[in-house]
Amino acid sequence: GLMTRTPGKYKAGVAGGAVIDWSYYEIMYTERYMDTPGENPDGYTKSDLKNYINSLEGKLLMIHGTSDDVVVWQHTMMYVKKCVESKKQLDYFMYPGHLHNVTGKDRVHLMQKITDYFNQNL
Repeated sequence: GLMTRTPGKYKAGVAGGAVIDWSYYEIMYTERYMDTPGENPDGYTKSDLKNYINSLEGKLLMIHGTSDDVVVWQHTMMYVKKCVESKKQLDYFMYPGHLHNVTGKDRVHLMQKITDYFNQNL
């Protein structure tokens, strides 16, 4: 979100299991703070990160576990699709079978991937 809401400020960023559109997130948590999409359409529009893709500058790596039941994979898929439609480049990596937190030996891989990404792009 920060890379698109403050364009030019960050050279690189990594987003893991990112909430892109709050109307696709867990209702109990979201509606506690944002009300329903019908009651707060402006809030949902302003918080939808797809609306800011044209402002994306710098290198962005998105990571998502394919079995994430907290932030469903659809968030990342919608963002990637909108980036392609908007001719914006980004990097993407998935962790097959992982939930919201990548655990076990794959977590070592994740931390190395993030470290390498920043070392290569900063």
